[in-house]
Amino acid sequence: MSAALHAVKNTPAPVTTLPIIRQYLPPKGAKESLMGALLRGALIVGLKPFLGPPWNVATQRAALHVGSVVMPQDGRALVVKDRIGALEVERVTAKAVPQPRHAIVYMHGGAFCVGSPRTHRSITTRLAALTGALVLVPHYRRTPEHPFPAQIEDGVAAYKQLLAEGFAPERIGIAGDSAGGNLTYMLSAALRQQGLPQPAVLVMMSPVVSTEFDPNGSAVTRAHRDPMIRPAWAHQVLDWYNAPADHPLGTPKAIDLSEMPPSLIQVGEDEVLYDDSQWIVEAATRAGRHAELEIYLKRWHVFQSHAGLLPSSDQALQRQAEFFKRYWAA
Repeated sequence: MSAALHAVKNTPAPVTTLPIIRQYLPPKGAKESLMGALLRGALIVGLKPFLGPPWNVATQRAALHVGSVVMPQDGRALVVKDRIGALEVERVTAKAVPQPRHAIVYMHGGAFCVGSPRTHRSITTRLAALTGALVLVPHYRRTPEHPFPAQIEDGVAAYKQLLAEGFAPERIGIAGDSAGGNLTYMLSAALRQQGLPQPAVLVMMSPVVSTEFDPNGSAVTRAHRDPMIRPAWAHQVLDWYNAPADHPLGTPKAIDLSEMPPSLIQVGEDEVLYDDSQWIVEAATRAGRHAELEIYLKRWHVFQSHAGLLPSSDQALQRQAEFFKRYWAA
């Protein structure tokens, strides 16, 4: 199988009538094979059993924190803690670019209830190093203490902060993984509803957009292959999120995508949220927007967090950086 089903160009691609979808095999080599097997096993044994019922949210947060902080950060980046009013944030920059011209709002994953800027530094530090951009990571309010739409509101606050600091919208991107991928998608909609300018680009890793259970979907058919997510966890966290269907932002699949920025979606083949990534690229294409889906074969939910250990993770983040640069203004 070829590495890509559609070639990536360095110039903006025209909107097409068919979704742009690529599939990538893991790179060959002992490191990829060995680390892939070890990391998959570690997730199955050390993380998956502790995410979701019967565990309370404190236990789940501790499990993800322990599993994440051992992932290597990129030494080329600098992390500084800051605040936007009451909102805690991390500012991540490349040491070689002390005054970035571009910026990324990064919405971390964790099913809206766990995770933090600290747990996702293996991704955020690499994005800063690879793009030369400021990566602003809000420690948004989490469920169940703070249900919908607190998380979206905090993301909007981070975006407004970048505008206030002088970053032009055409030099801003929004990115996120899992629930943070949902928030990336929803932030674009929230900005449109508030009359704020759209960012130049969106990048979503394994985003979740489904609010209803499909007995024939990947949540069932791929559950045995997913080393990280149990369907029971998805049910629990959606109850905690508690987004009313009649709220303008309460139903992701009902969102108007007519102004959606160029978007890159990455998903692992072996994950229960596979269908959601497929849906986004197809819906965006139907709306006349430019979206690309990358499917990483034999990989799992947000495998990009293993960058520095797993070559396929490094390659996925490199492709994200290239996508940002393709659509950002100089």
